[in-house]
This record gives sequence, structure tokens and C-alpha cells, in this order.
Amino acid sequence: MSLRKCFPVVVSSLALSLFSSVATAQDWKAVGNFGWFGVGKMQEIEKGHFYWVGEFSGTFFSDKGAGGLFHNAGVKCPAFYDVDMNAGKHTSGGYCIIADGEGDQAYLSWTNKGDGRNGTGTFTYTGGTGKYKGIKGPGGAFTTLLHAPWPDGTTSGLSNWNK
Repeated sequence: MSLRKCFPVVVSSLALSLFSSVATAQDWKAVGNFGWFGVGKMQEIEKGHFYWVGEFSGTFFSDKGAGGLFHNAGVKCPAFYDVDMNAGKHTSGGYCIIADGEGDQAYLSWTNKGDGRNGTGTFTYTGGTGKYKGIKGPGGAFTTLLHAPWPDGTTSGLSNWNK
């Protein structure tokens, strides 16, 4: 076979292999629950207005179970939480590091707004290692519920991702 006849076949094969190895946005859609515990420092800015800096950490449980994206992965999120109880609103945000059992990591940034207890937000993948090396772009939406603001300044809660 001449080079002229082989060239279209080689180019087509190469293009197909490139497209099949690129992950789609759907491949990076984590659907499930992130149960978290928050530890940090809270400062009262003015009466009823608090600013917290710390870390939310816990485990992500994929709705798909074993084999689902990030199922049973550890999650650590350095973050801030600005809550004004006088106005009944909060803003929060930060970054998360998601580490699976094989040691591969995904990174994301996030923001959230709400009433001081419940909130909605979005997250964006910023990179990763190992099998998550190509993870970038929109990750989806999430809701949060602050379950327990403990007397020692820690918190417990739940975030539902892409539900």
C-alpha cells in the first residue's frame, strides 16, 4: 500500500485514539454525598457576624457505589465561612483535595451562598494526579446543610453533589 493510501487511515486512527482517551465532562460528574467535619477558628466581626477559617474534611460516598467517581475517597477542604446571622446569609468558599485509595488526587475550587445553615454552590476542577490528571473545568453543583455547630467551635454537615 502506498503512503498516499495509508495516510488517511493513520490520521483517522490517531484522531480516534486521541478522542477515546480524552475524558468527557460526564466522566467527571461526581454524584453523591460528602459527610464533613469542620475545624477552624471563628472570629466575631460584629454582634451576630462571624468569620471562620479552617478545614472541612470527611469522606465522599458515590451514589453509584463501588466504581463510582471518588467513592470512599478522602476529602480535605481548606476554606472560609462568613456568616451574618443579622442578615440571615452566608458566603463560603475554598479548595478541596480529593484522594482515593490508590493515592490519586483531584483538586477543585468551590463557592457557596445561603442562609447561614443551608446553602447552594458550584465547584470547578482545577487539576489532578494519576487517573485524574486531565480533570479540569466545571464539576457541578452542590447543596450543604450544617447539621451541628458544636460548642467547641467545630461543625458537622453534609454536602450533596450533583443531586
